[in-house]
Amino acid sequence: MPAFQPVPSSFGALKEQVVVLTGGANGIGLEIVRKLYQAGAHIVFGDIDEAACKTAVDQLKSETSSSSDISFLRTDVRKYDDNLALFKSAYEKYGRVDHALAIAGVTEQAGKNWFDPKLDLSSITAAPTTELIDINLTGVCYFARIAAVYLRQGNDGRAKDKSICLLGSVASFKEQGGLFVYQPAKHGVLGLVRSTRKFFDGVHGIRINTVCPSATKTRMATKGVEDAWESQGVKLNDPQAIADYVLTLTSIPKDSYVGTVTGLAVFVEANKGWEIEKDLDRCDASWLGEEMSRNAANIEAALASGTAWSD
Repeated sequence: MPAFQPVPSSFGALKEQVVVLTGGANGIGLEIVRKLYQAGAHIVFGDIDEAACKTAVDQLKSETSSSSDISFLRTDVRKYDDNLALFKSAYEKYGRVDHALAIAGVTEQAGKNWFDPKLDLSSITAAPTTELIDINLTGVCYFARIAAVYLRQGNDGRAKDKSICLLGSVASFKEQGGLFVYQPAKHGVLGLVRSTRKFFDGVHGIRINTVCPSATKTRMATKGVEDAWESQGVKLNDPQAIADYVLTLTSIPKDSYVGTVTGLAVFVEANKGWEIEKDLDRCDASWLGEEMSRNAANIEAALASGTAWSD
């Protein structure tokens, strides 16, 4: 896999850009908000933790002198209308939205194991919570759907760079034991990028990418996760590093190696990044076989962006 390096020098391109994001009050999202604020972007962010949102804004304004304008809304990403309200707020205030970042997420919690071995014929009759799917996948689909409409407003000539970045996970593509519902949800995030990248770019001129971190030093990294990583000599990511990868994908529209920076998946472990999608496509004959690789390529070409048959 080719190494993918963050490019902090590019963040200045986000000055006065209007950025909407979810999950901005804690962890990776908070670091993204901080770096956007330092870059002078105009930020409208959402999080379910309203008190933490206010604390974040107050702290940023007291610590950093910036031309950035920043506001927040209490946002439950499980609710379509809450996602919509974020974009409406930004659009009504600035007349446009330039970039959209879906960062909010949760992982498995103790006592909520969908496949609890203690389940029996009596307890199985109670439906489990769908919180992980609703936050990590359905909410991201809501966000991307709404973003695609707001981003393209006033950009019929495609003169302005517009982008979406979704927060995936190493669980988007590698087995992670015990993440029984989180993992399929994060598989879905990578699937959403794959299914929309040609459509968004070809039809609307919108880039879409994902950053897929390994375990990161946030509230989601339980002691069990930390112990598992450390026992194998693998360092956890710093949330600041993940923010750098997200902002790099957001601020650089074109690259000499990949062309238009869209449809990428950047895996990050111990703060080091690798882009996995381009090389996965290039080597698929070695794991699919020549015939299946050729057939898959032909079918992909026939489906194209999906506009010819999905309207």
